[in-house]
Amino acid sequence: MPGAEEASAKLPDYFITAEDISPAEHVDIQAAAQEWIDSSISKTANVPTDFPYDEFKEVYTYAHSKGLKGCTTFRFNPEAFQGVLVKEKDLENTTYRFVLENGETVEVPGNEEIEYDGEVHAAANLFDALKEGYYGKF
Repeated sequence: MPGAEEASAKLPDYFITAEDISPAEHVDIQAAAQEWIDSSISKTANVPTDFPYDEFKEVYTYAHSKGLKGCTTFRFNPEAFQGVLVKEKDLENTTYRFVLENGETVEVPGNEEIEYDGEVHAAANLFDALKEGYYGKF
């Protein structure tokens, strides 16, 4: 099975992903579809990690000006959670710090694989699992 990058490379130029459009364009897509939906509607606007906070606030103001019923955004924040929309680049550029039982500290990028308790995990996922108590106290 091809990876996401390989699959994307085979698509025509006019195919884009959610990562290729701005937060305002995400809002525009929802606004265009909302006209034809008589109940609830949901569309997550992906917001880059380095997007300035003042511009981030404007996403909601813009959504309101377009008459949206709701507005959902996703912005990677490793302190809060990983989520399913995290980009590989964000994981690669985020360092996770693990303190071992012997007091030693290990720092690894979020996309690095770690074997723990007989299973292989991405460092980011293992960090969250430990933080949430799936493997005891953290």
